[in-house]
Amino acid sequence: GTVTTAACAIVAACGKGDAAASGANGEPAVGRITANATSSAAADTDVAARGRGLPNGYVAQFDQPNAKLTDVSYSAREPGRWEVTTGPAHILYSPTDSARGKYSASATFEQLAAPSHPEGFGVFIGGSNLDQPNARKYTYFIVRGDGKYLVKVRDGANTRTITDWTANAAIPKQDSAGKALYGIKVDVNGNTANISVNGAPVTTVAAAKAPLDGISGVRVNHNLHVIATPISINR
Repeated sequence: GTVTTAACAIVAACGKGDAAASGANGEPAVGRITANATSSAAADTDVAARGRGLPNGYVAQFDQPNAKLTDVSYSAREPGRWEVTTGPAHILYSPTDSARGKYSASATFEQLAAPSHPEGFGVFIGGSNLDQPNARKYTYFIVRGDGKYLVKVRDGANTRTITDWTANAAIPKQDSAGKALYGIKVDVNGNTANISVNGAPVTTVAAAKAPLDGISGVRVNHNLHVIATPISINR
């Protein structure tokens, strides 16, 4: 689709536990310091992508309050795919991509190069108040090139871990060129969300532990180079 600056709404938002970090476990942390690190080592800083904007009709929410539109790059590839370079960690969504009850949300990611440190990307569901930093909520499932996945809930400025970084045979490891392909699908059926990668089941999330109804979209952590599809909702 068309990549444009003028047609996009960008809201920078600080969120505890969600800016990218190296160090302890590769999970995003606030600012450029590893929030959950056991040492005082600083994370690698965001590398501005000098982008041209976001896909038309999509909104980004950044983890860091000083992030700018031009810090990320979304370039249209063949129909329905974006080449994404970051820059700061963020979520991307269309406000119309909302569902509740029984539905599925899916997206495909191709990692094009190995990042300096393991960094995650994937999908989020159950989004609400996404433009309000202190009230936003969503559940996210991300994978990374070392074959591990993470499930977390964002609740305002905080995040809560459902499943910490865990290896799973269904999640490919990047090859010697840093490449790997991940088809992520979340099947929601009222009280549970069943998550699969490349068609193989990975984990289940209960509605009692995480929001499942609301806006869905994609999440890309910092300093990554991937090809991604928009979130696809099947209601």
